[in-house]
Amino acid sequence: MLTPPVGTTLNVIRGVARIKMDEVIVGVLPFLLGEVIVVAPLVAFPSRVLAPLKWFF
Repeated sequence: MLTPPVGTTLNVIRGVARIKMDEVIVGVLPFLLGEVIVVAPLVAFPSRVLAPLKWFF
Protein backbone atom coordinates (compact mmCIF):
# COMPACT_ATOMS: atom_id res chain seq x y z
CA MET A 1 0.00 0.00 0.00
CA LEU A 2 3.01 2.29 0.31
CA THR A 3 4.98 1.47 -2.79
CA PRO A 4 4.38 2.89 -6.25
CA PRO A 5 2.59 2.62 -8.62
CA VAL A 6 -0.45 2.23 -6.36
CA GLY A 7 0.54 4.04 -3.16
CA THR A 8 -3.06 4.27 -1.96
CA THR A 9 -2.05 4.95 1.62
CA LEU A 10 0.29 7.73 0.53
CA ASN A 11 -2.49 9.47 -1.37
CA VAL A 12 -4.89 9.20 1.58
CA ILE A 13 -2.32 10.60 4.00
CA ARG A 14 -1.51 13.43 1.60
CA GLY A 15 -5.16 14.32 1.18
CA VAL A 16 -6.06 14.21 4.87
CA ALA A 17 -2.99 16.10 6.07
CA ARG A 18 -3.00 18.47 3.07
CA ILE A 19 0.74 18.29 2.62
CA LYS A 20 2.97 17.70 -0.39
CA MET A 21 3.68 14.17 -1.56
CA ASP A 22 7.41 14.81 -1.04
CA GLU A 23 6.84 15.31 2.68
CA VAL A 24 4.78 12.14 2.92
CA ILE A 25 7.43 10.08 1.16
CA VAL A 26 10.18 11.41 3.44
CA GLY A 27 8.09 10.42 6.47
CA VAL A 28 7.38 6.94 5.15
CA LEU A 29 10.91 6.23 3.91
CA PRO A 30 12.20 4.67 7.18
CA PHE A 31 9.29 2.22 7.20
CA LEU A 32 9.84 1.36 3.55
CA LEU A 33 13.52 0.77 4.23
CA GLY A 34 12.54 -1.56 7.08
CA GLU A 35 10.31 -3.53 4.75
CA VAL A 36 13.13 -3.95 2.26
CA ILE A 37 15.51 -5.10 5.00
CA VAL A 38 13.01 -7.79 6.08
CA VAL A 39 11.98 -8.96 2.61
CA ALA A 40 15.43 -9.01 0.95
CA PRO A 41 16.76 -12.01 2.95
CA LEU A 42 13.50 -13.88 2.37
CA VAL A 43 13.91 -13.43 -1.37
CA ALA A 44 17.62 -14.27 -1.25
CA PHE A 45 17.09 -17.45 0.82
CA PRO A 46 13.72 -18.96 -0.13
CA SER A 47 14.54 -22.21 1.65
CA ARG A 48 14.13 -20.38 4.97
CA VAL A 49 10.58 -19.48 3.99
CA LEU A 50 9.67 -22.91 2.67
CA ALA A 51 11.19 -24.95 5.55
CA PRO A 52 8.13 -24.73 7.85
CA LEU A 53 5.93 -25.88 4.98
CA LYS A 54 8.06 -29.00 4.59
CA TRP A 55 7.70 -29.76 8.32
CA PHE A 56 3.93 -30.04 7.96
CA PHE A 57 3.97 -32.37 4.98
